[in-house]
Amino acid sequence: MKAKTKEIDYENIGPDELTGEEATFGVQLDSKTPAYCIDCHIKMEPVEIDVKRGNLMILNVNAYKCPTCGRELLDVETASQVEREFALRHAEGIKGYEVKISSDGRNYLIRFPKELSDTLSSKKTAKILPIDVDEFMIKVA
Repeated sequence: MKAKTKEIDYENIGPDELTGEEATFGVQLDSKTPAYCIDCHIKMEPVEIDVKRGNLMILNVNAYKCPTCGRELLDVETASQVEREFALRHAEGIKGYEVKISSDGRNYLIRFPKELSDTLSSKKTAKILPIDVDEFMIKVA
């Protein structure tokens, strides 16, 4: 187990977060452009694949597959959605903080725990990203 973990920006996951043996795939520049295999130089066929990372699997992902060598490829939009889904599922395992929600009649208020105050002290804004009906992600900017 690693002693120090790298903090990941879940909105802008880069290639370094995609490395490893669990899941590898390429990215096509535009989902409307036909995909061509970089090894065989022939047009790839649209298929649905399962993408696995660790013990997480996302089923029936739209992809392209080379009919000759079997290479699989995701377009940019699909790759982005898959990475976001993996990040959100991974976030559930991260230690969180339970806080109370207060209201002043018109606004809802959440007090951030003391452990997070150093991060917040230099920030001026936050972006709230709705994930589901009862789930939100807060990105401090």
